[in-house]
Amino acid sequence: MIFGDDGGRYAGLADMMEEILTRCNDDPACIAASLEKMEPDLRREILTSDLLNAWQVFWFHFREDPGDEAVEFLLFHPAGELGRGVPMGDLDIFTLTFRMQGGEPEILVADDLQQVGRFRGEKAWKRAKAFILAGGAE
Repeated sequence: MIFGDDGGRYAGLADMMEEILTRCNDDPACIAASLEKMEPDLRREILTSDLLNAWQVFWFHFREDPGDEAVEFLLFHPAGELGRGVPMGDLDIFTLTFRMQGGEPEILVADDLQQVGRFRGEKAWKRAKAFILAGGAE
């Protein structure tokens, strides 16, 4: 059990997530379905905490596998880091970053020099992939 200065709230969230992760055997679709059933404020608190990793948050929002390299990057970063962005590796000639801003998912696309695309919301991943397939044009 985890203890903190929050009157036991984090410990309660940790216990709840431990039960979900055990029951779901770390299956992202099962975890997302469990999160969907939660009250929105509670879900938001969990999605921005270190109780999940960035891959689980990515799946919750986009329900799609971004590829082995991206999953590997996302697995090794806690969801709490998404405020500043988590690298997803490269796709074609672009570097991808997943982050959460104001409770919404964002995919940032950069070339070697600068950010060339920013996609926000539940269709961000789909729009970022289309942007990349079009060679960096919307």
